[in-house]
Amino acid sequence: MSRDYWKYAKYANFAMSFGVTMALSLFLGYYGGSWLDKKLGTEPFGLVIGLMAGVGLAFYSMLKELKALERMDRPKDKDD
Repeated sequence: MSRDYWKYAKYANFAMSFGVTMALSLFLGYYGGSWLDKKLGTEPFGLVIGLMAGVGLAFYSMLKELKALERMDRPKDKDD
C-alpha cells in the first residue's frame, strides 16, 4: 500500500478514537455524576462536575494522541 494511504489511515484512526473516547467519557461522567447526586442529594452539581471531568479527560487523551502522532511524523536523524 502507498505511504499516503497509511498517513490518512493514521489520522482516520485518531478521529475515530477521539470520538469513542469522548462518548465514553461523557457517558461515564453523566452516570457517575448522577450516581453521586443520588448518594449526596446535590441534584445538579455532581452531574455538571461529572460531565466537565469527562470532557476534560477526553481532551487530555486527545492531546496525548496528537503528541504521539507528531513524534511518529517527525523525521528521524541519521545519527540516531
